Amino acid sequence: MLRTKAKIAPKPMQYLKFYAFLCLANFSCGADAPDGGMFGEINDQLTQLRATHAPDRRTDRVEVEAVERADSLILRGYTTVPAAREQFRAWAQDNPLVVDSTRLLIPGDTGEDYGLVRVSVANIRTEPGHSRELTSQALMGTPLQVLDEQNGWYLIRTPDRYLAWLEGGAFTRMDRATVVGWFNDDLRSCVPAQSTVLSEPGGGRVVSELVAGNLMQTSGRRQAEYDEVTLPDGRMGWVPTNDLQPYRTLATPTEVRVPDIIATAFAQVGKPYLWGGTSPKAMDCSGFTKTAYYLNGYVIPRDASQQVHAGTEIPLDSAYSQLLRGDLLFFGNHRPDGSERVTHVGFYLEDGRFLHAGADNDYITENSLMEDDPDYAPHRRESLLRARRLRESGAGVVPIDSAFRAIYTRSSSR
Repeated sequence: MLRTKAKIAPKPMQYLKFYAFLCLANFSCGADAPDGGMFGEINDQLTQLRATHAPDRRTDRVEVEAVERADSLILRGYTTVPAAREQFRAWAQDNPLVVDSTRLLIPGDTGEDYGLVRVSVANIRTEPGHSRELTSQALMGTPLQVLDEQNGWYLIRTPDRYLAWLEGGAFTRMDRATVVGWFNDDLRSCVPAQSTVLSEPGGGRVVSELVAGNLMQTSGRRQAEYDEVTLPDGRMGWVPTNDLQPYRTLATPTEVRVPDIIATAFAQVGKPYLWGGTSPKAMDCSGFTKTAYYLNGYVIPRDASQQVHAGTEIPLDSAYSQLLRGDLLFFGNHRPDGSERVTHVGFYLEDGRFLHAGADNDYITENSLMEDDPDYAPHRRESLLRARRLRESGAGVVPIDSAFRAIYTRSSSR
């Protein structure tokens, strides 16, 4: 899905005047219910409002519809954008035929409107249900906003601003103050690709598996080169001391270190392709690039069609002369209207070579854009659309600690 260009919406006063006129016209004609013209007009305005406030429903929603009932039009549904909700309220306040039954989904300060992922890798889905499409993943200790609930599944927002559904057993619900308290000097992250929390130092039963980037608290106790840790749901156990690093070492980088990112990317070679995967276990194309940045301290957008808006544009030529090692290459095609449809992303290496997680390869590997290379991928060369360079302070490149804070601070609801 591509981010669409937002349309310019009328100012609020223009909305009010427009609907006041419609209401007066309706009553003057003796109508007992909104006419088809008003219904069509308000739906047009809802479409325009979505384009303005939620052009990409992966990061914001205006899921509202107008329903004709008796002598009124009922606006029902939800939005994650306060400005959109205010518009619905204004319509209802100034127009007697409009009833606002919409909900604003933003977290509060006192309720359990937040959470921490409690499993090593949480599977996030497009809709509620285990059989629904896997759309993303989140790692243990990641903070979440909890926005809605449906049959034990929760609409959540992750630090990359992604909106999707997570089962209740995969995270621990809590209030804002508890989440804030989690991010203290005792917080540690897992360093190796895999580790284990054990019930005893060096032995006992397995309490939990760990993957790189998982977060846990240390208690200060150490035995036989093992540290005692507490997981987000309160479970306790022991992890090898050398497998842990301070959270701030991971989460507060000073710059994008491209050699480290590429080294992390190469450490994933051979791991399986998984649609929706964004963890060190398995990844899709954008999950691969996202994970390489994450394990080096940065949150970047989730999908390839979102990552193409991050960083800065690098011109492409037939010799790839302006590309640097570590730049992102974006692939796709053009729709009938001429707009681009980005469907794939990978890391540029050198000499026309790139590293990527491709469904056509089933695992993370290198390919080439050069015809004379044995691993030349002609369909990738033909579908190459853009290149971007992601650096610190660039669009869409956010230190982990800053992205996490945006989830659990009052400024997170725009």
